[in-house]
Amino acid sequence: MVPNYSGRPRILVGYDGSDDAYAALDYGVAEALATGAEIALIYAVDDTVLNSVWGVVFDPEEIKQDAADMIVEAVGEIESRGVPAERIRTEVVLGNPASALVKYSEFASRVILGRCSLGKGESQFVGSTAVGVAGAAHCPVIVVSSNNPVPAQAIGKMGVGVNIEAKGRRGLPWAMDEAKRLGAQLQVISVVKASARSRWRAAQVLTVEQQDEAVDVTRIRIESIMNSMREKHPGVDTNIDICYGSPVDTLVKRSRELDLLVLEVQSGFPGNAIGGVARALMAHGHCPIALIRSKDTASRG
Repeated sequence: MVPNYSGRPRILVGYDGSDDAYAALDYGVAEALATGAEIALIYAVDDTVLNSVWGVVFDPEEIKQDAADMIVEAVGEIESRGVPAERIRTEVVLGNPASALVKYSEFASRVILGRCSLGKGESQFVGSTAVGVAGAAHCPVIVVSSNNPVPAQAIGKMGVGVNIEAKGRRGLPWAMDEAKRLGAQLQVISVVKASARSRWRAAQVLTVEQQDEAVDVTRIRIESIMNSMREKHPGVDTNIDICYGSPVDTLVKRSRELDLLVLEVQSGFPGNAIGGVARALMAHGHCPIALIRSKDTASRG
């Protein structure tokens, strides 16, 4: 049912009743109300857990019915928030959650899902579903956490991490359009990565002068990229933020002051794996994290 595209932008929400999933639902409803989009709830029953380690075999039909009941409750919540029934779609599927969301993402403008659905005390780790979807989805993926509820009053600032090698080919245009839609200032953040010690070589220690030079060179490159972006995406208030240090530490810190942080992700072997910076921000970021695949296909809406 869900894959039939109606022509209206569609927000796909991964839902399993967990706290993080409810945070994703809350975020998705707000997006649907703001944009007039459909909202599609997908509850994927993971068939790999139907046989427990104790030899107990669960009835998939009973589990699917429990999931359907939970979806009904969620639909009631969505309608109570003002989204009309004709703009709500639901699906309960048996299979790998990440694969199901990736499949249905072809018919969505964005996917919204929780950081993880693990038990309490494990929220410092990002779930395999979020990682799998971020590395293979056909549209932007926004990861949220119940530990960082969206404030009632928006800060008015978005961020986008730009790697000068990738030149922000996909992430930056999407962030520009999103900032314009939201009327937010866009912080363009690029971090000159400090060298680190490894098993095979000692860390390269740059002098303060060398660090400043590296930052200046990066700033020139980012300014060049932004000059072109401003011509193609006029009317967006942008601010360039270049520093030297750890990309993860810097972006996690910046995320405390943003409504949304956008990252362009490079997915590759094995299994559309995404890089460590993106995974760390998904796990430790203090605001919703939007992930744009560098080799993504065009999204609908």
